[in-house]
Amino acid sequence: MPKSIELSDEQYRTLIELVYLGSWIANATKLSEEEMNQDYIKLEQLLYKQSKMFKSEDIIALDKRTNSYYTTSFFEDGMMPVVEQYDDDSFWEELSSRLAKRDLLKETGPVHKWSEKQLSRKYELEEYYEQEFTENGLRNLVLKKERGAIS
Repeated sequence: MPKSIELSDEQYRTLIELVYLGSWIANATKLSEEEMNQDYIKLEQLLYKQSKMFKSEDIIALDKRTNSYYTTSFFEDGMMPVVEQYDDDSFWEELSSRLAKRDLLKETGPVHKWSEKQLSRKYELEEYYEQEFTENGLRNLVLKKERGAIS
């Protein structure tokens, strides 16, 4: 049975921001609508449909051709700095983590489950890479060419 919650106009707009960001994370890399999480899309549409009641037509619009709601370019332009910061932070964290894991595997060889000591070493390596990338970005990152690699 459906339930309701009360939101101010400002709270609704904040909720739309959260829904947009969550949807971005869940669906941004999907190549087709069929691959997207349909439950998220349905909830998104349900919330977007309420935009007029919350005086938010500047951030949500209706595509009359498809009868579906979408965020406006005005809204998306405002959200892009948040998305870009997330992407940037994720990139550096993931790069540091993968390099640390690679280095640890070189030190230990393949293991079924890492010990506390090995996990501690992995975190130490991650911190090393995070510090390096904070100070120098990609400036000192070099890929060694393997035989048969693209030249």
